[in-house]
Amino acid sequence: MIQIEQLLFRYPRSPFVLRIKELTIADGEKVAFVGPSGSGKTTLLNLISGITVPQQGHVRVDDFSISGKSDSQRRDFRISHIGFVFQQFELLSYLNLLDNILLPYRINRALELNAAVRERARELTAKLGIADKSLRYPRQLSQGEQQRTALCRAVIARPKLILADEPTGNLDEENKQIALDLLFQQSAEHRATLVVVTHDLGILSGFNRVIDFREFRSAEDAA
Repeated sequence: MIQIEQLLFRYPRSPFVLRIKELTIADGEKVAFVGPSGSGKTTLLNLISGITVPQQGHVRVDDFSISGKSDSQRRDFRISHIGFVFQQFELLSYLNLLDNILLPYRINRALELNAAVRERARELTAKLGIADKSLRYPRQLSQGEQQRTALCRAVIARPKLILADEPTGNLDEENKQIALDLLFQQSAEHRATLVVVTHDLGILSGFNRVIDFREFRSAEDAA
């Protein structure tokens, strides 16, 4: 699913550098990224999704070369193939909760918004305990409710790749487990690859592999 080779990424006017000689994540694999803040976990999610591109090296997702495509090509691929739970949720303020969840069907020409999809959205909101908030706007939702909305949006179209940046960071223990169960269920039922950034070491037992980002930082980079 994901193949990375000889990757080098730097932010302009910043000492930050991310180097990855080689990283492969298989179809259907559940992988957790851990490590100190600022070590590059979110940056790598952005590189995998094509939000940003490396200065050197190659990133391929499902045989699509992220590194060699234009902004519009990367955006089209991201919309069609990836469900992304952003750390800051990225909900649209002018859409209510339900319409935010259904957004992939409004921006992806290959997806058809029909009664079955709307029912699936209602089922997801019920599973995550936010069905009674469906007509509320983001400003009327708590941080935890916004996070659960973002989770529903990420899985509504059953993508083959789910990227989730701290998807349980604003949830209590009960809702955290419900959210994790949803992500693991989507991975199992649709053989979706799941990549999660987390600081919560208590959730790591559910993943096939844990990657500590300290292994990507040399002594020279960390200095």
